[in-house]
Amino acid sequence: MLLTNLTAWLSGTWFDLNLVGGAFQKIAYLLPFVHAVDAGKAALAGEYAEIFPHIWWVIGYAVIILMLASYSFSKKMKNI
Repeated sequence: MLLTNLTAWLSGTWFDLNLVGGAFQKIAYLLPFVHAVDAGKAALAGEYAEIFPHIWWVIGYAVIILMLASYSFSKKMKNI
């Protein structure tokens, strides 16, 4: 529940992040959540060229997390 609420706040789903501004907005734009929401908004609006700057952030985070998970899994398997 806490993770869901945190990601919703940092994604700008409930409110515009420009209203908050400051450090909160900078932190939100360093994470993939707001980029996923902005890519979705662009797709729904039919502005397909606007998807790509945001989707690269999401793909980048997915690749990094996948690499960390693979490394962690292989390390655990060697210890068994």
